[in-house]
Amino acid sequence: MSSTEPTPRPDPFEGMHIADADFLMDVEGRRSCTLCGKSRKFFCYTCYVPVGEIASRVPRITLPVKIDVIKHRNEIDGKSTAVHAAILAPDDVKIYTYPNIPDYREETGVVLIFPTPTALTVASLFSGERYQMKENYGLPKGYHMGTLLRFRLNDIVDAPLQSDGAASTTADKDGEDFPVKRAVFIDSTWSQCRGIYKDERLSSLRTVVIQNRISQFWRHQRNSPRWFLATVEAIHQFVLEVHISAWGLDSRYRGLDHIHLNMEQIPKERIVQPDEASPDQVKPYNGQYDNVLFFFRHMYNLIHKYYDHEKLKAYKRPLY
Repeated sequence: MSSTEPTPRPDPFEGMHIADADFLMDVEGRRSCTLCGKSRKFFCYTCYVPVGEIASRVPRITLPVKIDVIKHRNEIDGKSTAVHAAILAPDDVKIYTYPNIPDYREETGVVLIFPTPTALTVASLFSGERYQMKENYGLPKGYHMGTLLRFRLNDIVDAPLQSDGAASTTADKDGEDFPVKRAVFIDSTWSQCRGIYKDERLSSLRTVVIQNRISQFWRHQRNSPRWFLATVEAIHQFVLEVHISAWGLDSRYRGLDHIHLNMEQIPKERIVQPDEASPDQVKPYNGQYDNVLFFFRHMYNLIHKYYDHEKLKAYKRPLY
């Protein structure tokens, strides 16, 4: 009787420009964090620094906007993927534990990534186009706002409205007219998230939603579809959308091919051919921020080294 080899599992990160992390497989034992002295494996999740000899080999990236992550005090530091972003983009990502957070009310250009009836898409921040959401998001009476997270953006948009002219299409991220300077993410369960959102320091902010894509997070989230993203995935999706909206998408980039992103949401005029790019401008998106998933991809590969993908509950969730 002949046995057949299992069908190779597609690499969901194929086409992304993520640095080789094979050297992490060679790390044995734990090292002391140079800041707090605690024993850690790859990085210190309380000081947000890599540890041991790998420190010089871990990539470091610059993001187009500042990112603040508001963490609920009951969230376990070692399990949060937001830590990855703080380590890989230390100049741009800060993590705060609620209620010890900044007061954003006097700061311009701050948006909160959170679903509300008036939330904008990233693209509409730049175009000035607004969207009319269906009444109660198209849901039966009695459903609360949290249910929005179980629906795709396309399913709750009734119709686009005309541009109000409030936003600028400038691509100078240091200019006064760049529509977003800082994005705030809430890293907590949905019930905790709603409580944090009631804080006036956050509820007064303009809200933004990101496009749906399939999560590769290995931890099961009960009653949630596959497009509930881990925090670092959401950060990657947001900065990717900002870059495309401001400077376009390189037509050669293949990192979007395996994440079930609706490519129809990217206008054709934002896709830039190689011969159309100007050497004097910021280059269109071609993986510049993919390394924010450096540790995330490594952990994904490590999990799949020991566990069968098809048996993990996290990947059995419905796509929509």
